[in-house]
Order: sequence, then structure tokens, then C-alpha cells
Amino acid sequence: HGDTLIAQKVTGTKNVPKGQVTFEVDLSPRTMDDTEDVLEPIELGDNAARQWGCKYLQRFNGRGQVAAEGFLDSQWIDGQLIMVNEYFSFAWLPIGHQVFFGRPTPELILKLMKDEKRRETGECTDRAFLEKCWEETEHLEDDQDIQYYPVDFSADDDNRDSHFYTQEGCFE
Repeated sequence: HGDTLIAQKVTGTKNVPKGQVTFEVDLSPRTMDDTEDVLEPIELGDNAARQWGCKYLQRFNGRGQVAAEGFLDSQWIDGQLIMVNEYFSFAWLPIGHQVFFGRPTPELILKLMKDEKRRETGECTDRAFLEKCWEETEHLEDDQDIQYYPVDFSADDDNRDSHFYTQEGCFE
């Protein structure tokens, strides 16, 4: 379905694991005659409207997945996606749970990736993580047969830049 937003868990919880769909929302445009599933926007009070920069919040019907610990008895329940400017939230209606989403910073993305890799590999130190990355890089180089040609700069510090730019493969 081209107009369906499907949210997949990037990090897991004790209830719904990584890789599972956490919610789905139908974002299909509606016609004037198709008012059955159209939700009225949420009207904000004056203070909230000033805080969020808009008076009305558009919302869409969806369904969210819930489960007991260990992903037991998973089931789908009614939910709503609520648009809040550059943010959005999803509300699992019957259980009163709501999560807000926004665009993460590059720093946060790197931290989350690093934390997830640590959980997967059981490594607890930055050094161990970096060594693992270096080993992976060496394997990739071996697979692609990449060659490096070191240049000896110690002989003539005045010509260091000219040596750098004339190395084989430079600016190809």
C-alpha cells in the first residue's frame, strides 16, 4: 500500500523486539464523499497553539502492536498518528500510551548505533569497538584488493604537499 506508513522498531524492548512493526497508519488522501474514516483535527487552546505554532493538529487512524514480555500474545490495537509540525506522535488508544517522534541529531544516531552494536557483540569498551571496526575495514580492503602507497615525508619537509598530490591514484 503506497500510502501506508509502517513504523519498524530500530531498537527493541522487552515486549516488542527489534525489527518488528510497532505501528501502521493509512495516510491515503480522502475525498469529500469519503468521510467515514476521516478524523477531525485536534483544536489546541491558545497557549498550546503558541507553543506548537499551529492551532489544529491533523491526525490519522492506524493500529499499533502490543505484546506481553518476550513478544508473547502480540496483538494489534487501535491507534492514531498525530502531526505536530516537524514532529509526530503515535497513540495506542486503548492503553493510553503515546510516543513522540522527531528527527534525531547525527550525534544521537551515532550513539544509538554504537550502543546497539555493543548490545549485539557484548563489547563494553570504546577500544574494543574501534578494534572491531578496524578488523572489518581490513577484511573489506582484502576483499576489494585495495592498495596503499605510503610516501616518505621525512626526507624533505618542504616538499611534503607536492609529494602528497602526486601520489598514484590522487584525484582520479
